[in-house]
Amino acid sequence: MKRFITTALFAACTAVTGAHAATNLLVNGSFEAQAQANGSWNVYDHFAGWQTVSGSGIELRDNVAGRAFDGLNYVELDSYSNSAMAQMVNTVRGAEYTVSFAYSARAGVGAASNPIEVLWDGTLLGSVTADGTRLSQHDWHSFSYTVLGTGRDTLTFRAAGANDSLGGSLDAVSLSAVPEPSTAAMMFGALFLIGGYVRRGRKA
Repeated sequence: MKRFITTALFAACTAVTGAHAATNLLVNGSFEAQAQANGSWNVYDHFAGWQTVSGSGIELRDNVAGRAFDGLNYVELDSYSNSAMAQMVNTVRGAEYTVSFAYSARAGVGAASNPIEVLWDGTLLGSVTADGTRLSQHDWHSFSYTVLGTGRDTLTFRAAGANDSLGGSLDAVSLSAVPEPSTAAMMFGALFLIGGYVRRGRKA
């Protein structure tokens, strides 16, 4: 029985690991590939994985007006003006994916200047904003959306607030496949069997 429990437990742990340690399909999701000196910022037309698709460019920051959510760098899209950046990614047609990212309002800046919109193949998924007037540092929050793959898709983020060179911050962008139902079924099945054998052992 111990051998069975060990095997079932291994299967359950493998399923859990696969579900929670999903691979990020995006390149440079936390913007660490581009070196940026501590306490500095710069505006780029493009860097690894990401391309400016409108506006004056992608503002990359390292410990300026707040610290990153993940690593050292983060992005502001209202650089000299409201801008948008995008990345194309290969997907499986008809498969579901989760888009996730971390967002913070810029400290000292009102909600009207802080909105960031997220789009999938040009369709708006949602808009996030917050009032940063009472903040002295970043106040990061995580957001996620479920999207459908078509084979080749484009994820876009764009500043959508007042065009004043002050905007919300973006970090830790991820695109991961939603686990197949069979994976979840295997995990819960293994746990159910473990529970059943443990109960039998106690009765014996």
